[in-house]
Parts: sequence; structure tokens; C-alpha cells
Amino acid sequence: MNLVGAFFVAYFFGHFVGLTEGDFLPKTLATAGAKINDPFWVAFVSGIGCNWFVGIAVWLCYAAKDFAGKILGIWFPVMAFVAIGFQHVVANMFIIPAAIFAGYYSWADFIWNIIPVYLGNVVGGAVFVSLFYFIAYKKNAPKKVKEEIHQPIEES
Repeated sequence: MNLVGAFFVAYFFGHFVGLTEGDFLPKTLATAGAKINDPFWVAFVSGIGCNWFVGIAVWLCYAAKDFAGKILGIWFPVMAFVAIGFQHVVANMFIIPAAIFAGYYSWADFIWNIIPVYLGNVVGGAVFVSLFYFIAYKKNAPKKVKEEIHQPIEES
């Protein structure tokens, strides 16, 4: 659904309404071009960093006690990944098609960007957040006690 929604927003609001074209077109193209021109491994590592920050945002949101804390817990990690320029697969599902709908780049460029970014996002979320979280909070499981076999006592 993210893909369909991102394509809809990129086409309707970006192309049809013109919010990513006109005066905004150079920035749209620069952003999409920077993402598309990254080599596979750069996009992959960028995806790792991005979803690491997204995972931290989720973690901080759940840790916060009040609404303001939740907003701040989400805001700063997301702001950091955007400022650093890390790539997120869902964000790229908007900006690259917006450039494509404006007549620049190709769907092949989009696919060759989405694959490494998606894989990097998976590693960033699964390893750099979930695995470390699991290790940090894993409780020592009680050791299994061998079951004793009880046999009925025969009466004579």
C-alpha cells in the first residue's frame, strides 16, 4: 500500500497539482538524482543507517510517557536521517517517481535504487535495532529441569 500511496501522491500532488515541478523541480531532480546515482553498496549502507534511525524513533516513541515525548522521540531521529541524506525505501517511492512523472529518469533507475535501499532498510531495522534490543533485554530463560519418570507403585 505504501507503493500505491506514494505513486498517487507523487503523481497527483507532484505532477498534476505541480508541487514537485515549477520552482521546485530543480530540488526534486537533485534529490532524486542523488539517490539514483548512488552505487549499490552506498545505497545499501545508506538504507541501513536510515532504518536504524527509524527504529530508534519507534523505540523512543514507545519509551516516552506522554504525547510530547513521543513526538520528540520520533522527530529527532527522523530529522537526523533526512539531514544526513540516508535513504528510506518509502520516501524514495515518492521522490523518484515524482522526478519520473516530470519526465526525468526511468523506472529502471527507480528499481535499481529500491532494491539496495530496501535490503539496507531490512538490515538496519532487523539487526541494528531489533537484534540489539533483543540482546539487551533478553531475560535469562530458566534452565529446563529434567522430568522425573514416575512409575506407579504396584501393590502386592
